[in-house]
Amino acid sequence: MATKSTRKPRSRRKRRQGIKYKPVSFKLTVGQKKALESYCKTNNVTPVRFMKSLVNTHVERYRNDSPPPSYVTENQLKLFDSE
Repeated sequence: MATKSTRKPRSRRKRRQGIKYKPVSFKLTVGQKKALESYCKTNNVTPVRFMKSLVNTHVERYRNDSPPPSYVTENQLKLFDSE
């Protein structure tokens, strides 16, 4: 008698959808460019990373896909759950 193994075949993982980027361009004065380079050099950050962090902090509340923050901690009691 042959016995079959009870292992389940591994399913293939779905490919994640790539992030789409859009180009944005704007002009800086010579003084603004020097100040940006100076700031980035002292804080060890690239100008692009600095700009993205500024945009993210100001645009975060206008995103459609971000869920509201959850104020429930892991240690909170579950007194009123309807389970």
